Amino acid sequence: MVLLSGGACRREPPPTPPPPPGRPAAVAPAPQDTAFAGTTAPIDRIRATRAGAAGLHGIEATTTQAYDRIVFAFTGDSVPGYHAEYVHGPVRRCGSGDPVQFEGPVLLVIRFAPAQAHDEAGRPLPVERERAVGLPVVKEMKLVCDFEGQVEWVLGVAAAAPYRVSELARPARLVLDVKRAP
Repeated sequence: MVLLSGGACRREPPPTPPPPPGRPAAVAPAPQDTAFAGTTAPIDRIRATRAGAAGLHGIEATTTQAYDRIVFAFTGDSVPGYHAEYVHGPVRRCGSGDPVQFEGPVLLVIRFAPAQAHDEAGRPLPVERERAVGLPVVKEMKLVCDFEGQVEWVLGVAAAAPYRVSELARPARLVLDVKRAP
C-alpha cells in the first residue's frame, strides 16, 4: 500500500531571483485580515516610566468590513503603557469626579500612562475631546482624563465585541480594532 499526502504531488515554484544590483526588492502585498484574533478580556501593557510623558496629538476613526478602527497617534517613537477593558457602571472624569454620560450601552476604556493630551502651555491636543463617530460598532468617544500623566478615552460601543490592540512606530501609534458582528 502506498500512502501519499495531499502535498506529495505539488511542485514548489522556483525561487525568486534576487533583484539586480541597485534595484530594491519587490515588496509582497500584505495578506488580507481574514482571522480576527481579539479578546473581550482586559489588556495591560505596562511600560517603565520614561523621561516625560508621551503626547497624544491625534485620533482617527475608520471602519472596514470586519472591524471599526481607532488610531491614537503619539509624539516620539514609541507608544506609552496602556490598559484597555470593558467597564460596567458609570464613568467619571478623573479630576472632578463628575459622571460622564454615553449613548452606547457598552463602554470600552483605553488608558495611557505616562501620557498627556495637552501641550506644555496646557492647550488641548487633540482639540476635539468628544466625538460622535457613528461607526457600526464604535458610536462615540470621549476623553475623560488628562491628568497627572494619565490619558483616558472611553468608547461607547454597540456591544461588547472582541477587540485587539496593535502598536506601530515612527510615528508612534496605538491601533484599537473592535470586531463587527457578522
